[in-house]
Amino acid sequence: MNPPRRVISLSPNVSMILFALGADDCVVGRTSYCPGAIQKYMTVWDIAEAAVAHRLQYWQTLPVTGVWPQADPEAIKALQPELILASGSGPLDAHDAQTFNVEPDRFVNFDTRTLADLEHHIARIGQLLGKTREAEHLIRQIAVRKDEIVATRVAPLTRPTMLFEYCVCIKYAPDPQRRFANPARYIMAGGHLAPELIQLSGGEPLATQPGDTVQWVPFESIREAQPDVILLFDCNGCPNANQHPIDTRKGWSELSAVSQQAVYRLSENISNPNLCFPAALEQLVGVVNDFGAR
Repeated sequence: MNPPRRVISLSPNVSMILFALGADDCVVGRTSYCPGAIQKYMTVWDIAEAAVAHRLQYWQTLPVTGVWPQADPEAIKALQPELILASGSGPLDAHDAQTFNVEPDRFVNFDTRTLADLEHHIARIGQLLGKTREAEHLIRQIAVRKDEIVATRVAPLTRPTMLFEYCVCIKYAPDPQRRFANPARYIMAGGHLAPELIQLSGGEPLATQPGDTVQWVPFESIREAQPDVILLFDCNGCPNANQHPIDTRKGWSELSAVSQQAVYRLSENISNPNLCFPAALEQLVGVVNDFGAR
């Protein structure tokens, strides 16, 4: 089968891979987040904007179709795609494909939970688009970058247990009865790439393991486990991000990580399954090295 000439990306993570493979000319639709994701990829990998200015301009002019599963079916059908690529947890079925007037094997979802998944998905996209050599080169680049970062870690005497609280800001409401999340009872622990990156950095993940998605974790189990380190990340620049400092939460002062100030607010989303993970791994190695030096 010839490589498709009309591809729609319903995920910024997929768009990073398409851009990295040089597959711009076949992409006919994107999400509103794709240009920002590509820019982030370029920053992490030190790609000069001048060298790819025409490619960035092309992505800017592409029609916006939305993010799966909230994508606009009519906008997608109007673009007559030959292949639709998405990224998210859970499988797709024939009904999902029929919604956009494509055959089931022409709507592919990539559920990236580990680095092995990421490599597989890069290879799969390369295969679909006739970019096999480019995919192999990209996979080698990622492996080299990962190894370079891991080589900078200073192994602590014991591997610290690390709790990664994802979406610290998530939908808190002044009325306790209406809260989507209450940190005195439950928190959301990040999954996807986060547990594996924590292991690579020299730590041990608490509450999630490689291959897991996010997990709701009772605070009581956190208090019993007493993590050595707490990692915090606020998603999408939410305005509530700094409204719930960890040392003011009910019961959290009883955690040794809090009393010993082993709480780190991350600037990188270590759960996000994309090509920018080297920056997240680098930050985690810095955290473990800092903790080990205490």
